[in-house]
Amino acid sequence: MHVISTPASGGAEVYVKDLSLAMVAAGHSVHVTFLETAEQCGRDLDYERHFLAQLSQAGISHSFLGADTRRRPWRGGTRLRAEVNRFAPDVVHCHLYYALMFAFLLPRKLAVIMTVHSIELGAPNWLFRLFDRRVSAYVGICHACTRKLAPLVRRPVVQIDNAVSGARLKHSGWQMTALDTPVKLAAIGRLTEAKQYPLMLESCRRLKAQGLNVTLSIAGEGPLKAELVTQIRDAGLEDQVTLLGNISDVAGLLASSDIFLMSSAWEGLPISLLEATLSGLPVLVTNVGGCAEVVHRVGNGLVVDEQTPARYADALTRLVADEELRRSCARNARRHGGSYHINTALAGHLELYTSRLQGELDAAPEVSV
Repeated sequence: MHVISTPASGGAEVYVKDLSLAMVAAGHSVHVTFLETAEQCGRDLDYERHFLAQLSQAGISHSFLGADTRRRPWRGGTRLRAEVNRFAPDVVHCHLYYALMFAFLLPRKLAVIMTVHSIELGAPNWLFRLFDRRVSAYVGICHACTRKLAPLVRRPVVQIDNAVSGARLKHSGWQMTALDTPVKLAAIGRLTEAKQYPLMLESCRRLKAQGLNVTLSIAGEGPLKAELVTQIRDAGLEDQVTLLGNISDVAGLLASSDIFLMSSAWEGLPISLLEATLSGLPVLVTNVGGCAEVVHRVGNGLVVDEQTPARYADALTRLVADEELRRSCARNARRHGGSYHINTALAGHLELYTSRLQGELDAAPEVSV
């Protein structure tokens, strides 16, 4: 049983869906318990319908605990225990902290796993000592996240890198760009402070001032949309930048693009970056969380260490202007991106679940990287 926030377009949610589908395909039974519905947290209802339909078509059952459990955690615990009694899982895998609080009402013999999905842990350090009383093992989604979490907990921390399903992606139709054709940039992620889109937009403004012909499509919803619309208008980028909102065809967007961009202020190991990598796209990322780990392992792009418009625009200019560099990055993505395929993560999770059920982890508190 996976326990996650909501059937929305976030990276953790997409990852749980891909992992669940892969587990069912491998012959296992999966139930996904959501904290709340899209309507309850103001997310996209059409996306939720599509998300849940994919689960149902694969034979994955699901349920909701209800938004009121955020304020009344004892209700969350009672409802989660009822779901556990009905589904009878071998392992409960929590992907948010509320679920860990609820898990204290579950049978003690039931294995509970926790994945931390961001370099920003989202909970005070002291709280992990409480979590240790219920968690069997933690999962770090990249080396940076694992290294940050390990000193805070007494339970094993196992690194299993995030991954995506290649089956739902298309290879980019990358080709040499004609002189009069704009280089197509793409970005995917919620319109929040974490994604730091103003840095990306300012860099695009600087490229336009240099006479470089680019377009940028940003897919995602979020609270900062009005601010970004204003910045786009004030920078005179209305003809170059499009806010797409939530889209169902992520694969199509990536396949039709030339470069994938991330300008995040903090991250874990972004699913959108892995989707771009398995699609064969050159990428430009800031050095946060596990982003640089991907680029250094695969060799499919550039990493910006200083989160300033000057540094980011310089790196973007290099990728836009150097078609041979983009060709090399795209080639590397196709050759070396397979380590981020969902089957690799599936194997890691099944090994973790099996070892926990056999009690092997209790005697092995060291970090696995």
